[in-house]
Amino acid sequence: MSSKKQSKQQIHSKKIVKPQIDLKIISFGLLGILAIVMYYYCRSFDFLQDDSFITFRYVKNFTEGNGLVFNIGERVEGYTCFLWVIVLSFVKSVGFNFITASQTLGILSSMMTLLITYLISSRIFPKDKGPFYNLTFSLIAVMFLAFNGSFAYWTVSGMETGLFGFLVTLGVYLYLKENKENNSAFPLSSIAFLFAALTRPEGNLIFAVTVIHKVIVTYKVHSANSDQSWFKQLLARNNIIWLSLFVFPALTYMVWRYSYYGYLFPNTFYAKTGSSIEYYKAGVDYVWEFLRSYGGYGIFGVIALFTLRSKTRFYDYLYLVMIFFVFLLYIVYVGGDVLRPNRFFVPLMPVFFILVQEGLNQLIEMLDKKKTFAYGAVIGLIFVGSYSYYTYKNEFEQIKRFSELEKGLVEKMKISGGWLKAKQTQAGRPLVVAATTIGAVSYYSEVVLVDMLGLTDKEVAHNPMPIPEISSREVGWRERNYNVDYILSRKPDFIYFSTGIKPSAYAERGLFTSQDFMNYYYPYYFTVKEYDFTDIMYKRKLDEDANRQQLTTNPAYKKTFVNLYNQAMNTSRDKSKTQEAINLYRQAIAEGPGGWGTPYQMLGDLYMQLKDNNQALDNYKKAVELDDYNVMAHYYLYQNSMQQKDTASAKMHIEKIQKYTPELLR
Repeated sequence: MSSKKQSKQQIHSKKIVKPQIDLKIISFGLLGILAIVMYYYCRSFDFLQDDSFITFRYVKNFTEGNGLVFNIGERVEGYTCFLWVIVLSFVKSVGFNFITASQTLGILSSMMTLLITYLISSRIFPKDKGPFYNLTFSLIAVMFLAFNGSFAYWTVSGMETGLFGFLVTLGVYLYLKENKENNSAFPLSSIAFLFAALTRPEGNLIFAVTVIHKVIVTYKVHSANSDQSWFKQLLARNNIIWLSLFVFPALTYMVWRYSYYGYLFPNTFYAKTGSSIEYYKAGVDYVWEFLRSYGGYGIFGVIALFTLRSKTRFYDYLYLVMIFFVFLLYIVYVGGDVLRPNRFFVPLMPVFFILVQEGLNQLIEMLDKKKTFAYGAVIGLIFVGSYSYYTYKNEFEQIKRFSELEKGLVEKMKISGGWLKAKQTQAGRPLVVAATTIGAVSYYSEVVLVDMLGLTDKEVAHNPMPIPEISSREVGWRERNYNVDYILSRKPDFIYFSTGIKPSAYAERGLFTSQDFMNYYYPYYFTVKEYDFTDIMYKRKLDEDANRQQLTTNPAYKKTFVNLYNQAMNTSRDKSKTQEAINLYRQAIAEGPGGWGTPYQMLGDLYMQLKDNNQALDNYKKAVELDDYNVMAHYYLYQNSMQQKDTASAKMHIEKIQKYTPELLR
């Protein structure tokens, strides 16, 4: 070849390469901008999820030499994020604030997820329709993620969601990359999937889908291009290495888990899962909420399926479709998630948005007969820009409210935990506390915490005893496993409801059907002056005091009375429905156990609102007649006695308050 021809080819080559280099610089520049957008979006939700403190308690106990336990001496796997626990334990061991680090690591993980999403878009599914089009359809999925409220929310929650999402996305990228290189590359994807499975159990499901996809590809594609049978190809050296890198460490971990905790699955699996129409309905509702928020009411799901019309990349797109839709079925099966917003979907969002991006690309390619892809790029940019802005504006205030509520809950539980820790010090012995919201209160109190929902309690998770009359109702609590007799057998010093005096969770309602609870426990009001904070726990009476008060038998007794009691409390919040609330309390009294004083006190409060003092006083008197521990009724009777200048009665009522809940008067 002449030097002149070589020179022309070099010039031609340079003309082709230069825009690609510029495009790469622009792409990474825009990627950096989107990462900054995501960072500031995350920081606008500056909070920690209460459930993250369950993990923090495991980290604290582990690094202090007490083992991977929630309560010292009780081996229960009440976490589902082994790798996250180990990572945070390492951070704590080297002297850093591991709670702050949990948020920092979450942000770094999500930023890496943006990068890997871009790499999948640009390298696994490259476009050849002009620089502007190529750039746009390499960043659409990243833009969706950067402006996604749920993605930002869970990134800074202190939980493992961000790390899990990164590892899943990394595994998907490496697996698709290895497929393009025809098994010549070292199979790193299985290591990424292994770390994902150690971070969340759902990582095992992703790997199982990947194995099925590998079998399909080997059978359909590789066997057609080789003299070997597809099965022999499946057992090729690299495939065996790939499988072994996941399976053997995963089996080793399972053996350790069984030997240490006594079960093959985390305790939360047994506590949360069930197989009933209520679970499936909750799962369907959960999926629909995601599709409504981020799937264009299901339209995006249809767009995602357009990827399967591609002939050249069919099996790559099939892999992403399999991951998303199998995971969707899994979510329906387990009944969704109690933590909002869209936590279970966050790790799958990169896969979903890549499918939407590629499906939109397929649609434009199909509709653009003139192949004027510049217009297609503009359409894609307008589409993703407008929809990202819409979701941002539509959900920011709501998700901000979620974060503020969670922040308030953690602050409340932190104060209550500090109060319990002080009480434990005063008692000079470990206190036993039963609760339904167990995160920050357990971490800051350091008491023996009995989880009434069974997430960190083996007995509740494996031997639930639900009460059909209560659990058959739809009350918004997904945790339907509880065991009232077991909880009371632990003789907790305090029982802490998630909503104060009101029983909300099934486990809380169930307590009211037990005579032991009604006899032994009463609402204890406590105050922490430095925080101007007052709350309620149910405190255990002394045995001699409890035995003095026995509930009488009511021939009309029905366990469903507690649902009426709860409904009455909820209704009483609306002052326009005061009479309806009064009627509900009366129904609860008629169906409840005899000798139950609390609803009479509630009736007294409602009549006070109606300024019917006579009715109010009659109900307060009835409340203390049935239950001398009803301090709120004593308090209002004390106020009335002072107004009537009946000092003897006033003294009697104030002495009762000082005896039963001395902190109420601080």
